[in-house]
Amino acid sequence: MTTALLEVDNLSIGYRTASGINLAVDGVSFRVERGGSLGLVGESGCGKTTIGMGLMRLLASNARIVSGQARFEGEDLTTVSEERMRQIRWRRISMIFQAAMNALNPVHRVQDQIAEAIITHEPDLSSHAVAHRSRSLFDLVKIPESRLRDYPHQFSGGMRQRVIIAMALACNPSLIIADEPTTALDVIVQNQILDAIGTFQKEMNIGMIFISHDLAVVADVCTHIGVMHAGSMVEYGLRQEVLDCPGHPYTRMLVGSLLTLSDEPADLAGLVSPTPNEPSISGGCPVQTICPNATAACRRGQADWVALSRTHRVRCQHAGEQH
Repeated sequence: MTTALLEVDNLSIGYRTASGINLAVDGVSFRVERGGSLGLVGESGCGKTTIGMGLMRLLASNARIVSGQARFEGEDLTTVSEERMRQIRWRRISMIFQAAMNALNPVHRVQDQIAEAIITHEPDLSSHAVAHRSRSLFDLVKIPESRLRDYPHQFSGGMRQRVIIAMALACNPSLIIADEPTTALDVIVQNQILDAIGTFQKEMNIGMIFISHDLAVVADVCTHIGVMHAGSMVEYGLRQEVLDCPGHPYTRMLVGSLLTLSDEPADLAGLVSPTPNEPSISGGCPVQTICPNATAACRRGQADWVALSRTHRVRCQHAGEQH
């Protein structure tokens, strides 16, 4: 197997509370190939954003990486020094944060904010080179270069999101983490943003982790999907494997909740999920309280990974059974 751009192995991240460490991410493993894309999908609070912030080493003060490795281009992001991490951030790994379209400084022109990101990491670039790259980035995200001198308030929400995407690409990173990049956008603008993301990823051969609660959006832009629930990854595989042959009951619920244009009435699955480390799920499978197939074995502990194919695996006591 070739070396991946990013290899995450048994990563656990916890938050300090009055009762001890509360695991928000529990033993998660995955790979992202150079030019490949992984969608992390699951309900709010399942640990998706914590994974992204952990990889960037931008966790809250009461959070820490408990165990595991995250090898990026040969370096373990969990153990490198903070100085080295500052060199990696934005230059090698960049992130589109949640509600990023509101993150622009309202008193500075957009071109100055993009230039600042470039100059910080490439101080030897000439002003001409910085300006040329800024224009190229605007062209890539389909914004006229005449808008470079505008202020953030002169852009629509979708246009501001495009600016944030351009800033994330400013230093030609190898990996980009997109955390809910289409949140609060209408469907038409959302499709435009997704098209822009697909274009830059293909043209620049960038690896991507796309975080979303929307399985349909993830299916549009990602080659691989990792399904998260209550801090654990419960299924991982190629997009078509996960969508067409979901092996985990929670994934089947997610797929069953998608609206379609079929004449058949949708049988929408209701999902009510406990949070990680609740007494009702501690020590057992985190899906047991909502799974229609849960048994005593599920209450005793979480299953090991079961391979359904070379590229598709699931974490379930009943993997491979037909329901």
